[in-house]
Amino acid sequence: MGTACFVRGAEKISHELKEKLNISSGGTTTDNLFTLKEVRCIGACGLAPIIMIDDKVFGRVKIEDIDTILKEFKEEV
Repeated sequence: MGTACFVRGAEKISHELKEKLNISSGGTTTDNLFTLKEVRCIGACGLAPIIMIDDKVFGRVKIEDIDTILKEFKEEV
């Protein structure tokens, strides 16, 4: 939710994640796979907006990327 991410649509990405995962910020999914934390900045402005799952960074995220990102992570687990 830092400036670069916010300007490039982080709020919409966050809303979509909340809807897809059926949790609010700070919440954990019922299967315990995801906990959603909104942060101010992780220092990757050039990749804004980003999603970070564990130590994997997904940059320049668009709404239409979210299903693929979540599916990819679920398959890795």
